[in-house]
Amino acid sequence: MLVLASLGSWLPFAIVAILIVLFSLIFTSRYQQKRKRDYLVTVICSISLIIALLTASLLPTDVILVSFMKNSDGTFKDWTQNQTTRDDIQHYVEIGYYVLYSLVIAMAFLVNPFLFFYYEEKEEGEKISKRICSAIKWTAGFLIFLVVLLVLGIFVPQLASLPSDNSTSEWENVKYLVNHFDNPSKIEAIRSVTLHVKQNTIIIGFFLLTVYTGYGSIACPLTLIRGKRSARLQHEAIEEQRAANRAQIQAIKDRYPRHVSMPSREKRKLEDLEQKELVLSRNEESIKIVRRSFFFKCRYIYRPTQIVFGVLLLLLALLIFVSLLLSNINKCIHFVDFKQIFAQGNKTLPNPIDIVLTWTGKVYPANYIVLSLLLVYIIFTSVFGLQQLGIWYFCVRMYRFSRGRTKPQAILMLCSFMMFIVVAINVFVYLLIPQYSIYGDQHYAVKEHDGTMVVKPCTQYVTTDQCQMTVMGRIILRFFYKVWFFGAVYFCLSWLFLLMFVVSSLVKIIRSRESNIQEFSVERLLESDEDEDAPLIQ
Repeated sequence: MLVLASLGSWLPFAIVAILIVLFSLIFTSRYQQKRKRDYLVTVICSISLIIALLTASLLPTDVILVSFMKNSDGTFKDWTQNQTTRDDIQHYVEIGYYVLYSLVIAMAFLVNPFLFFYYEEKEEGEKISKRICSAIKWTAGFLIFLVVLLVLGIFVPQLASLPSDNSTSEWENVKYLVNHFDNPSKIEAIRSVTLHVKQNTIIIGFFLLTVYTGYGSIACPLTLIRGKRSARLQHEAIEEQRAANRAQIQAIKDRYPRHVSMPSREKRKLEDLEQKELVLSRNEESIKIVRRSFFFKCRYIYRPTQIVFGVLLLLLALLIFVSLLLSNINKCIHFVDFKQIFAQGNKTLPNPIDIVLTWTGKVYPANYIVLSLLLVYIIFTSVFGLQQLGIWYFCVRMYRFSRGRTKPQAILMLCSFMMFIVVAINVFVYLLIPQYSIYGDQHYAVKEHDGTMVVKPCTQYVTTDQCQMTVMGRIILRFFYKVWFFGAVYFCLSWLFLLMFVVSSLVKIIRSRESNIQEFSVERLLESDEDEDAPLIQ
């Protein structure tokens, strides 16, 4: 029975892992430059995405495992009656978390930065040895930053004071859970170091998630519903602009024939108009390709499907927004101080996603599928947000991401950002659905005053040995208990996520619909590489 239960939990994970490998390879290949494809970048970026996505995909398996351990009447199944057996089952999940988080740290702070600076130093005639030395020098800065995070992770917990006089019942329950499941061992120090570095890394990822996922989660469904601008009208507008531009060019040339000297101001104006003509020519070529494409000709077939799909994603986005909002409001209702903010779950207000996941838990593998789809949506909208917003340094856009046109440095940074975002998803899910992420759909039996047995759902407010925590729930609660202000930071960032969601929805509604092509400007034309002559189509 133990083998069958483990197989039922890990088989979906194996299937998802195969899909993750395929997705990572296709994603990296699709976004890389087609004419100057670098296979080393493809391999490293694919490995980075695989590691990050596997880390996120462990959460549904973790939840399913603890849910499998109990019957609907609140009793443990025969093969999980022993606490040692339950701990042994979860031990492999815990090893998976720590191994994957260690690999994320190694890729994010060592491998990816080295390869990024290796390509950043690429110049004509530059020796490979010199590029490697320069990349190592810059990568050393990331190692120093990693050491700083390590020092903060070691010393900050000693500076964090725990609640004493104003401890609440919720805090006492969390304290019980941490002490009950915290089993010191010889490798606990290594785990603690990894955990502290991971949490510092998650802070970066959670901020990126707030910006890019907060924007993408609402912008993606609204884009699908609103659609793009009319390709015919867009083509006509470009033709009108070209006609007006050509008329200005011809007027200047007529005023200054070859034998007449042209003033410098008029020369600059003529150069600007000729550059604008090149831009409009490329944009017109792109829109013509769009109008000739098979996909465009089938627009009356796929457009209704696109709208329906967009509405479904919009409902999911609103469900996430409402669930996170209610979860945060609930924390505010029971607020004592920021030291205990992470210990407060959904005690008063209902959580829609928690309710849906608990209800689907009655039929396997419905709850696994729903939770996985939730994670897929968060990841997909994060990619959408990165593609739409790009990477900015203050007010300067450093990189933009386009299918088949992304430079090696840009795609390495894209994969690094995705790694940071994906490792922060587990904390985001905890804030979104605190009860389900810790206990799944477990129940426990309790005897009432009249002697009757009542079955109740497991929550973090119950001090009982009849509920088995998920590994991720244990890791998060253990760390937040020891370093409370990380929980306070995540709580504040979750409000920033909600604000970003609202602002992005208003901006997306007010702004005009997207173009069918990624239109060139004079600046982009001057920045474009020689290998970017192909039209750029969205």
